[in-house]
Amino acid sequence: MAYASIADMARAATGGWDELAQRAATGSAAALVDGALLQAVEAQADLSAWSAEAEQAAIEALARLQDALERASRHADTYLFPRYRQVMPLAPELVAGSDLPGVVAAIAVKRLYGASVPEELRRGTQWADDYLAALAKGTVSLGAADVAVAQPAGATMARTQPKAIDWSGY
Repeated sequence: MAYASIADMARAATGGWDELAQRAATGSAAALVDGALLQAVEAQADLSAWSAEAEQAAIEALARLQDALERASRHADTYLFPRYRQVMPLAPELVAGSDLPGVVAAIAVKRLYGASVPEELRRGTQWADDYLAALAKGTVSLGAADVAVAQPAGATMARTQPKAIDWSGY
């Protein structure tokens, strides 16, 4: 289950839908797909303004974007599972009420660049990696589910009454 949508990815991308179209469309089809077409195909809007070839290229680009979201969600699961295993899969309302959709979308956009991630994008999405690490450590939470989830190990202090018998004289 993807924790974010393609619309979340468009909001996370600096260039919005146009950037997604540029990164997801490959080969000769890249010239056929622009942000407006990609958004129209995703919204299942009227596509009569575009050719069938462009529409097919946009459908393939959307499949690549969905795959990037699925992979980024599985990456997030590696951080979430140790702490949230009792409540996984996470409820959609819990995910929607957290920063997780934005985090997964930012990571998915970064992964669209492959090995050629610009340093600016790497620095701009560092917060997403930090958020996942903080979730794993327990310094931040997804919200309501934490009442049912064991918190990370910490120090425990116990107090007892002093002993009634003094054994030091024996």
